[in-house]
Amino acid sequence: MEEKIKSLQYKTKANDVDEKGIVTVAVNGIGVKDSQNDISMPGSFNKTLKENIGRMRWFLNHRTDQLLGVPLSGKETEGNLVMVGQLNLEKQIGRDTLADYKLFAENGRTLEHSIGVKAIKRDSIDPCKVLEWRMMEYSTLTSWGSNPQTFLVNIKSATADQVKEAVDFVRKAFLQHGYSDERLKGYDMELSLLLKSLNGGAVVSCPHCGYQFDYDAETEHTFAQQVLDYAADYQRWITQDIVREEMEKLTPEIRTQVISLIDSVKSEKKEFTQKGLQDLMNYVRCPHCWGKVYRSNAILQNTSEDTTGKNEPSVDTQEKNDGENGDDEVTIKAADNGTLLDFKSLNSCFENK
Repeated sequence: MEEKIKSLQYKTKANDVDEKGIVTVAVNGIGVKDSQNDISMPGSFNKTLKENIGRMRWFLNHRTDQLLGVPLSGKETEGNLVMVGQLNLEKQIGRDTLADYKLFAENGRTLEHSIGVKAIKRDSIDPCKVLEWRMMEYSTLTSWGSNPQTFLVNIKSATADQVKEAVDFVRKAFLQHGYSDERLKGYDMELSLLLKSLNGGAVVSCPHCGYQFDYDAETEHTFAQQVLDYAADYQRWITQDIVREEMEKLTPEIRTQVISLIDSVKSEKKEFTQKGLQDLMNYVRCPHCWGKVYRSNAILQNTSEDTTGKNEPSVDTQEKNDGENGDDEVTIKAADNGTLLDFKSLNSCFENK
């Protein structure tokens, strides 16, 4: 069976950049098992780096219409695939990216990178071990996950101290030379949201797409008390094996809302208690993907409920990232985004009723 093209994401250990736009980055790990059980064996990139370097491309976020520059060389060293490339500083996208690299490097942080590869040869005894890759491109990633905004920090949940640290980091971006007005406008929006959250505002992060926005600026929806009561009975219906019978007693309008609330409880991994249901009674629609967002999705969390690092990609791991897949020939592998579990909807039980 012919191997598919795939994208392997790696949390960069370090980067090096100079004023002329020469960037050296570790774009992949050697000997690291990813979420699809592939392991890049030592030497697996040697042939492609020798034979295909002239045809390789350097993109932003795997977008072929956003060419950042030209790959100059690559090598396997110290357990990493290290690439050296020249940013095109004649284009604003190149100058913006250079400013990002410098900002992150000066603050002890790193951007992440991803490579587009195809397995050519695998170990006959252990097919998980890839002995030879063909590499087509590598990409600089402006964010981890499917966040449509090119934010610097991408906080999904944090303590007040961490939000303050993020505020300081974004402020430093305004002191960095080379950013376009458009990029600075985006960072200004992020700074405003972070400051609003520190001042008690309900700034939330959509659990579906990562979009961050002011909860109170959107129209809030709510379920009727009657719907809450029926949803609270759901667990008892399960125990007594009378779910279909009880659901069919409800009017179509009420049933639809009850099913929606039940599915929300499952997807949010809440308990079927009055409090758990109450937490999901009120919601707004994400302006970007129209998914349900609750006030509890606020980026600023109480210390007792701190989930710091829960959604950060772990170092030296490559995990599956839903929402990044292109056509059926491309498989995306990426760091953990806290992707929601996919629960089967109850609607299918009543489609023909």
